[in-house]
Amino acid sequence: MNYEFIVPMDSAEYRAFVETLPHCNLMQKEAWAKVKSGWDSVLCGLRKDGVPVAVSHLLIRRLPTGQKLIYAPRGFMMDYSDTDTLREFTQSIRAYAKSLGAYMVRIDPEIVLSRLYKGEKTEEETGYRALQSLQENGWIHRGFATDFHSYTQPRFNAEYSLTCDGQPRSDEDMLKGFDKKIRKFIGKYTESRGIFFTRGNTEEDIKLFCEISSHTEERQHILLRDPAYFQRMTEAFGDDCMFFFAKMDLRKFIAFLDSQPQDEQTAKDRAEAEKWLEFGDVIPMSALQMVRSNDTAYLLYSGFDDRVFPRFRTTNQIRFEAMKYFREQGCSVFSFMGIKGDLDDPLSDFKLKFNPTVVEYIGELEYPVRPLLYRFMNRFLPFAKRIYIRTALLLKGKK
Repeated sequence: MNYEFIVPMDSAEYRAFVETLPHCNLMQKEAWAKVKSGWDSVLCGLRKDGVPVAVSHLLIRRLPTGQKLIYAPRGFMMDYSDTDTLREFTQSIRAYAKSLGAYMVRIDPEIVLSRLYKGEKTEEETGYRALQSLQENGWIHRGFATDFHSYTQPRFNAEYSLTCDGQPRSDEDMLKGFDKKIRKFIGKYTESRGIFFTRGNTEEDIKLFCEISSHTEERQHILLRDPAYFQRMTEAFGDDCMFFFAKMDLRKFIAFLDSQPQDEQTAKDRAEAEKWLEFGDVIPMSALQMVRSNDTAYLLYSGFDDRVFPRFRTTNQIRFEAMKYFREQGCSVFSFMGIKGDLDDPLSDFKLKFNPTVVEYIGELEYPVRPLLYRFMNRFLPFAKRIYIRTALLLKGKK
């Protein structure tokens, strides 16, 4: 057999390969390079007897120390059971990284180790065999941590199947699988209170999304993204990038209150609604940002304004609205994204109420191109990252 490593790989050839796959993580799409400012990028691939058999989108980062690292987010895309191709691709990537002066290559491929659905866990032996093959080819596995912070991407994800037996699930089928605490706040409950849902990807939508998300940042003391990031995302993915909003028609809500028994709660709600009327008849409540890639819709960011009737739980139905939309767009998977592997936190508890499958991926692997420098940087970078995050949060709090 004859192997040929191609770097840079022609965009058309790369796209032709990934578009034939049922699944391609959005970070392995060529468009992802337009989102990641501060990173260089390149497409690469491996042909066997003239036919592409492995490809990857590589991000290249020059660190403040002057060192370079290469990261293939959710890559590579290949058949990991093909040991000859894996060995050849590893050697080719290593040689390319060495030519750039990079000290290491990091990957976190979507190789599944287990699936957990309704409390029943299924092990994927092919995943463990792939891990063994990678380690035999010099890749260092970074372990089986269950938290959010040990790796660049979460090792566990909550994924909901939008199809059953190859057919799109009906609204009723999806709803009946949700926890009753989720179902309560979907449908008639929200509609009767003047709550409705919209979507779009204009500059105004981006601005509104960031305004809503700012409340989540303040509440949880986290850093999300600025408008420029979401603008790049929209430009990169076009109509596959979509913002969803839950909003309240305040006058409809007041009319609803007029039809209810008049008690302390209705009086309080009416006063609150009339206060918000100073800002217009419609008030935003919560939002999601989604991106579609091949068969999967990814819920990347979300937020809600906890000042605006938080007890109406619009975060429930807005996810259902997004699921229905992407089901109609032909997606078969709705990814709630990262989840803690031990499932012991409020975020995991919330996502599990939608009846997803918890997918355990293989995690991160790294290939030391310059072993001595690799060992030093592995000790230095976590410390530098903690300092950066603390400084950024401090500066944000002073604004």
